[in-house]
Amino acid sequence: MVLTHTVAEMEALACQKAIEFAAEIGLQRVIVEGDSAMVINALNQNSAGFSSYGVVIEDIRSLALAFESCVFAHTSRVCNSVADAMAKKAKAFRNAQVWLNDPPDDLVSLLLFDVH
Repeated sequence: MVLTHTVAEMEALACQKAIEFAAEIGLQRVIVEGDSAMVINALNQNSAGFSSYGVVIEDIRSLALAFESCVFAHTSRVCNSVADAMAKKAKAFRNAQVWLNDPPDDLVSLLLFDVH
């Protein structure tokens, strides 16, 4: 178990898991959105070498090379209600939850709002 100390470390680890999962299910083009400008900037500008999560950033960059296209984009927390709701929902589960087709009913309205 990895214990983290900062929000940026958690964001970097979440990004790493997302990239690993995208590769596992065979995606070729990936857009990763995050609300931590520090992490997204580190991924885009190669500037996290000495940070506490620099090794994770390097791992993400290495994993991203396997994709045809991999984009890291900063998204305001206010505009990221789906991710916020999913993070809160995840606190209730001990194991990973994956929805490839139909999302949970309580997230549908947020997803539809996010699309428009």
